[in-house]
Amino acid sequence: MTENLSSKRQEEYLSRIALALSKRPALQGSTPDDEDLAALLDNFLDPQRRAEVISHLAHDPALYQRWQRLLNDQDLWVEHNNVLNLSSAARKPRRWWQPAGGLTAAAAALFAGWLALKPGMDPLTLDRAYQQFSPELSRYLDEQPNMRDLPVAQDDDINEILAGIHQGQQSQGLLSSFAGIGKAQLAQASERYRQQFGEQLTARHEWGRWLLLSDALCHTTPEKLERLTRPADIDGFTPLPETIRCDDVSAKRNELQQRLIR
Repeated sequence: MTENLSSKRQEEYLSRIALALSKRPALQGSTPDDEDLAALLDNFLDPQRRAEVISHLAHDPALYQRWQRLLNDQDLWVEHNNVLNLSSAARKPRRWWQPAGGLTAAAAALFAGWLALKPGMDPLTLDRAYQQFSPELSRYLDEQPNMRDLPVAQDDDINEILAGIHQGQQSQGLLSSFAGIGKAQLAQASERYRQQFGEQLTARHEWGRWLLLSDALCHTTPEKLERLTRPADIDGFTPLPETIRCDDVSAKRNELQQRLIR
């Protein structure tokens, strides 16, 4: 009976933390240390500090991995000079809610599921991002105006980028102009690319796909841009920063336009 009660309290407490993390609160307070993480697990933090620690967990992948490690094996935490540190050298007494054997299966499953679903923690590959953000991209493409074609430079480097943009549009079955480039020009670039590279996906091609999807997210749901994996830098364009914002996407779109206009 006591063990069942402890398990229930444990699951309820961890569920509240998971719910708070899912809201991805704004970053606040100082960066948590190991003692803060242990105190969060022990429920020893005051409400303000608990909110601060949770906000850092929601934004810092490395910190979240330390928290996940603690959840998976609390025996790794030991006292050393009155400060809790990760270690495998000794064991720490069980916590107020912890039944023998560590986390319950239900609580472990709760956080395993949270790790897979938590927004903003693991960047999406481009293919996965196209799947996940298909509604946003479709809405963006549907709202694009039909623009008159601009003269386009016919060098192969630019052609690869345009082919990537065209393939990104094709994935939604919606073809439109992009940055002043008409649908016919994008289609021509795609055909030239196919003749030259076949099914191969070059870095410039994938950069074009990234640019299309990033521009779509910036126009529909800017907060989701951070979910995209940063693309490889390509020659002829200034390198992207490690943390990409919509202003950076707009700058790349402008750079492309400058390369296109004769």
